[in-house]
Amino acid sequence: MPFAILRFEKRRGGTATAIEKHHEREKEAYKSNEDIDLDRKAENYHIKKPSNRYYYEVQSRIEVAKCRVRRDSVKYVDTFIGGTANKGI
Repeated sequence: MPFAILRFEKRRGGTATAIEKHHEREKEAYKSNEDIDLDRKAENYHIKKPSNRYYYEVQSRIEVAKCRVRRDSVKYVDTFIGGTANKGI
């Protein structure tokens, strides 16, 4: 049975490097999730592809919006949309 995954998570500080490596499948292995098949990485795509590395994309948008950022501010919302491919439909 096909299924979908929608995940939204507020991110406050630090760099977005770890999130980027995970989303872009830059790690060599994913021991925490055995369902990730690195052989199918080429099938992944972006709804809106970032023009820079995630960290620089976030910083750029904050600067353009002229937001005041506090230590406890939410800087971005990590969003993931995924699901199974059902080629028979």
